[in-house]
Amino acid sequence: MKTTHTDLFPETLIVSLVDGHPVTNSLLIADHFGKKHKNVLKATKALIERTTDAGRRLNFEPSSYLNEQNKRQPMYLLTKDGFTFLAMGFTGPDADEWKWKFIDAFNAMESELHARTQRFANALDLVRPNLRPVVEGTQGGLSRTAIAAPLGKSCAAVTYHRSQARRLGLLRD
Repeated sequence: MKTTHTDLFPETLIVSLVDGHPVTNSLLIADHFGKKHKNVLKATKALIERTTDAGRRLNFEPSSYLNEQNKRQPMYLLTKDGFTFLAMGFTGPDADEWKWKFIDAFNAMESELHARTQRFANALDLVRPNLRPVVEGTQGGLSRTAIAAPLGKSCAAVTYHRSQARRLGLLRD
């Protein structure tokens, strides 16, 4: 039986972050589409079996949850693409409305992640104003001298900023 929610699409209930990526799970999909979880699991497994591209299979990650009897049960974590691919097979006006709202919630979360990343970048620019030009110059193939000159810094300062950028994961060897 379909669960009725006063808020048809509570983003905080449906969409969460796992390792920094927005996901949902098969239990929530079953609940909101009024389907039995075992049928959503079956449909998800069928999609995975038909998907020949290993990269696309990563949109469906096996997971588990504890049921009411405290027993571990299977479920899947789905990315936006995994959800979209699975849910687009569901039909009816309620399913259509829910799908659009779900897509909107993923997009809102992605926008927030992008905005948060930009806020961090802006804060880092305030704290370490030379870090970005050193990273960008290094990625552009510029020498230490070519990077240092417009900044009014020494080559040693560029070396220091490069090491800090590597430590922060902004540059790779």
